Amino acid sequence: MAKFFRASLPRTIIACLAISTQTAIAQEYPVRQIICVVPTEAGGDGDLLARALFEGLSARLGKPIVVVNKGGAAGSAGYREVHDAKPDGYTIGLAFPTLYMNKMQGFLPWDHHDYTLIAQHGSFTPIVVSSNKATPPLKSLKDVIARANAKPGEMKFALSVVGGSWWMAGMLLQAGTRTSFKNIPQEGSGAVVITQLAGGHTDVGVSGLATALSQIDAGNLNFLATFGRERIPGKFSNVPTVVESGFDVTWDSPNFLVGPPRMPKNVLEKLAKAIEAEANRPEFKKAALAMYATPAYQSPDALLAYLEKQKDVSREILQKNGVLKDNK
Repeated sequence: MAKFFRASLPRTIIACLAISTQTAIAQEYPVRQIICVVPTEAGGDGDLLARALFEGLSARLGKPIVVVNKGGAAGSAGYREVHDAKPDGYTIGLAFPTLYMNKMQGFLPWDHHDYTLIAQHGSFTPIVVSSNKATPPLKSLKDVIARANAKPGEMKFALSVVGGSWWMAGMLLQAGTRTSFKNIPQEGSGAVVITQLAGGHTDVGVSGLATALSQIDAGNLNFLATFGRERIPGKFSNVPTVVESGFDVTWDSPNFLVGPPRMPKNVLEKLAKAIEAEANRPEFKKAALAMYATPAYQSPDALLAYLEKQKDVSREILQKNGVLKDNK
């Protein structure tokens, strides 16, 4: 009898019932914990900033957010897991510029257009550091460029994995200064770069300040310049930007949250609104600044426009280095 009754209902009524059910689910969201896939190792800059965000975001949403770290292959493994998840808002992911650079290099068939962009909550600005074991020590970015130009291709430049955001910053610096280094990409993030520099295995490199801080404080590294448009406030306000050092190069790495494609609009709006409120909360801003990140909210539309601009810049660098596979 129940089957007969369902079959005899007009299709319009069935469609309305389905829409009502989906809307109710979206309005109730979330009813259980949310998984956030972080495509890097635990303890990295982006991982720590996301966890700081989630402390307050969990309270706003009324459910815990559980971080699952899935590093490797410039984030491809983590990005793939998010893309293939059910688009119900219970699996989301942390993302960086590698989200579009992976497709451009042929590692993934998707970029930011193939995910649901939720919101940006902050960004990190890379820095240039040199090893104090270099002989003689490199005390400024001008020193680095002058010495590299004196012996092209000999100065060792440590970089994160090819196609990573810190790698991109290093390549932009080299292109902007027309300088030839002996590039040594690492299989990992900026933390591996710092290990190479502190041990004296390379001369100069690009990393994040939070990652390099302990070695800078210990006197093993010299903090030469920041890729930001402005200097870093506080104890490092004396360190110039790359632009102030005489080279017109800037770069930052936005940290943002994405979901699988076709997430429900109501779920997306609820997440974005909660992230906006949390990203502007004084406690989160203080935590972000303490790890030398910039708290910065961007809506899905604003984030899309920003990523498109970064992608245009990245395309030229990837092509120049022979790793551009997808030019779309």
